[in-house]
Amino acid sequence: MLPPFFGLPGAIMVTPRRDSEPPMAVAAYWVSRVTNISLEMVLPAGLGFWLDRRWGTEPWLLSVGACLGMLIAMVSLVRLSQQANLKCGVSAKTKSSVSVNHCESLAQSLDQREDSDQQS
Repeated sequence: MLPPFFGLPGAIMVTPRRDSEPPMAVAAYWVSRVTNISLEMVLPAGLGFWLDRRWGTEPWLLSVGACLGMLIAMVSLVRLSQQANLKCGVSAKTKSSVSVNHCESLAQSLDQREDSDQQS
């Protein structure tokens, strides 16, 4: 069983990184991902707002743009999650959030959970 983290029993604790990737490179990668997803949400709504003003169809195109932006962002988030899971080799049965750089600690903790479940 894993030690509790923030009062959540069995939560996965993150270990320090052991790879050769510089922290600034990792930060730049995640900043670009977050910026991309936020722009995917905002730009369709902004375009809908602009077209509503131009054609006098307020609020319809803004609503369509906002819904489209949310849909596009959700698809991007699902793809990002699937990529992280594939890089770590984690199955769809795992309910924990996965960071790409902590695959080893995740695999070890999952093995420990399975061992403790089988012993119980």
